[in-house]
Amino acid sequence: MKRILIIGGSSFIAGQFIRNYQSVDSITCYSRRPTGYDKEIVVKAFWDMPVESFAGFDAVINFAAIVHRPEEKNQELYDEVNYRMACVLAQKARQAGVRQFIQMSTIAVFGTASRISTATPEMPRTYYGSSKLKADKELLAMSDHEFKTVIIRPPMAYGGGMAPGNMMRLIRLVNRHIPLPFGSTRNRRDFINVKNLIEFIHLTVEKEAEGIFYPTDKEPYSTRNVIEVISEQLGVHTINLPSPSLFLRMVEKIRPDLYQKLWGDVVIDRQLALNSIGYEPRYTLEDGIREMVESFKQRK
Repeated sequence: MKRILIIGGSSFIAGQFIRNYQSVDSITCYSRRPTGYDKEIVVKAFWDMPVESFAGFDAVINFAAIVHRPEEKNQELYDEVNYRMACVLAQKARQAGVRQFIQMSTIAVFGTASRISTATPEMPRTYYGSSKLKADKELLAMSDHEFKTVIIRPPMAYGGGMAPGNMMRLIRLVNRHIPLPFGSTRNRRDFINVKNLIEFIHLTVEKEAEGIFYPTDKEPYSTRNVIEVISEQLGVHTINLPSPSLFLRMVEKIRPDLYQKLWGDVVIDRQLALNSIGYEPRYTLEDGIREMVESFKQRK
């Protein structure tokens, strides 16, 4: 069993990884606030971790990041945490003899691209995406036969209970029992059940992989598909009305970010999603939404 050092243990995906990993005894976690994991070390700043703290581990997984916050306008803050800190942590891991560094990145490095393939230019439109791309490039440049770097760029993750993000917002919206404007929606978006994501990360560790990966669920879904699954799991009837073209044009003009999330496409080319390490997603959209709905009902 490989020994894993996790940085950023308070993140949602890190917590899911620790709870579902085959042997928690093989994981040590560094966090900025206590989370209750058995082998957890709380530090004031990840910058302060000495090289010695990385010694003896086979792999380091960096979950620490500032995610996209529309209200946060400080690019320097994003670069400091998502870019420069990630590179410093990787350098310390390398000095300590760690064989593999796994960086959690994002498809936001492609900006508003609706189709992501090997030909899609990396053109981030947010400070979050820009800072992640800077880190991706520098970390990949560190990779060699003694120190392998992995960049994971997943689409939106869901499931695992109260996953943060747009999926939970949709669950709350459907639970309001109001007509929704997705009856004619035929968009296609890739998502990933968080259990598929953590199994994929686990496999990259076990196979000591390197390179850039784009794990997804088996197939993309439309917003209408998602609403239908949520309605079924909530046990409610949702009226999905057609979206008039004038209404959609107004939303796209006034709130392009909202339009992209609800009516836009984000599809990762299957040649990118079909990774070279042989992972096959086991969990479905229904599985993940069922977990989220159960947590939502309990929280209510």
